[in-house]
Amino acid sequence: MTDATPADRFAELLAEQFELCAELEALADSLPLRMDTYAAMSLLERLHATLHRCQRFEEGEIFPTLATRRPDLSPTLDRLRAEHFEDQDQASDLRDAVEGFLTRREPPKAEEIGYMLRGLFTSLRRHLAFDRDVILPLCRLPAVP
Repeated sequence: MTDATPADRFAELLAEQFELCAELEALADSLPLRMDTYAAMSLLERLHATLHRCQRFEEGEIFPTLATRRPDLSPTLDRLRAEHFEDQDQASDLRDAVEGFLTRREPPKAEEIGYMLRGLFTSLRRHLAFDRDVILPLCRLPAVP
């Protein structure tokens, strides 16, 4: 989409992240019966890269525009930035746990991995829902001269 507005691009990035959350949930639901650790690592690497790319866009394109239009949103934008760090930390911790299994050949603790997965996709979905329901509509409002 070459004529995409920043709001359109933001909506696409949100949808991409929601899809990854569904994949994380499917992985969590497969535990403890099975865990394809290589597929899990691939998913977590994609998640890490996607979060980084999407959050960079949000903080570099969306937040500055909103901060200019709506200075009253400053505390909300600060909270959302902090949540970005938390999501990245959770994703890194999860990747480390799965990688630990691959490098040390230790049986993964299904309960621990499942708990980490659910914590990540639950908080990420909550953040994404706020972005979709509150931030995205604000982005679509015309700028006030």
